[in-house]
Amino acid sequence: MIIDDLALMVKRGFGGVTEEIGGVRQQIGDMGDEIRGVKEEIGGLKGDVRRLEQKMDDGFRAVNKRLDLMHEEISDVPDMREAVEDHEKRLGRLERNAGVAA
Repeated sequence: MIIDDLALMVKRGFGGVTEEIGGVRQQIGDMGDEIRGVKEEIGGLKGDVRRLEQKMDDGFRAVNKRLDLMHEEISDVPDMREAVEDHEKRLGRLERNAGVAA
């Protein structure tokens, strides 16, 4: 009888362990599902980041193009300023010689 009781106790003990192992396996399966979901979200975020980087690159290219055009437009301003100053001096001399200088 003692051996039978001992066998039943062992069987119940292992039965509990088997249930716990089943629960752990279920948790591991659930975690796998969650990990797959996180991987999918990360993949989506990577795509979003790539699209944002492309938009930024396109925007910076457009800004740089505009800046280049502006630089071309104003690159001769120092020469123009010098010419205007020269003309002002000449005009001043002409006005003085004509007697109409202010």
